[in-house]
Amino acid sequence: MSEVTFAKSFLATLDKRPIKLPADHVSDPRKYPNQSPFILPRQTHPFPRRSPTTTTPAKTLTATLKPMRAGSGSPVTLADLDANTTIHDLKAQYASQTGQAVEKIKLLLNKKPAADLKTLKELGVKGDVEFSVMLMGGGGGTPGATTPAVEKGEPVLGEKAEKIDVDSQGPAPESEKAMAEAVESKAEGEGVDGILKTEEFWGDLKGFLAQRLRDEKEGEKLVGVFREAWKSS
Repeated sequence: MSEVTFAKSFLATLDKRPIKLPADHVSDPRKYPNQSPFILPRQTHPFPRRSPTTTTPAKTLTATLKPMRAGSGSPVTLADLDANTTIHDLKAQYASQTGQAVEKIKLLLNKKPAADLKTLKELGVKGDVEFSVMLMGGGGGTPGATTPAVEKGEPVLGEKAEKIDVDSQGPAPESEKAMAEAVESKAEGEGVDGILKTEEFWGDLKGFLAQRLRDEKEGEKLVGVFREAWKSS
């Protein structure tokens, strides 16, 4: 079969088919056949109606926060907690009862750290639970232990400040005055050459070099070099 013959037979087949209606075609409803409207059958079982639900009281939880380190305080029990209570809320309540900073408190559940934004429900808590409390930065103790420390520290600081004021304002000891006057008069009377001739100067220089170099032999060696250079000048 040639292409021309196939095209003619294909077009003849298309002519036998009904003409496709255009998109804007409108049919006359008066020409519709008479038929009864279709109605859905009645249901054998009535449609179930939703009964009013009775609100059950939410279950409350109890969390015990126990410090990991001995001597950091007694355990704190938090009762009547909701399942949507976050770890940060527990830390805030623990901080309010113990006087610790919230950012220094870390809660652990089953030896694993619990994130602040996690709720008890998300952690799988369904009943009473016990958290381990880890204090970061060396914080520890309850308010009963921290308050006396502050009270004891204030008088000590005050006494220390008073001592500094008294020492700075009061007269210096007589021995210190006499020593300072002796050194002053000696320096004024003898001058540089007189000071360099004294064994005290070279002993002080030796001690200074040994302290700075952290080697007594090296300090003694340098003092000898300096002394020989001074004598030869």
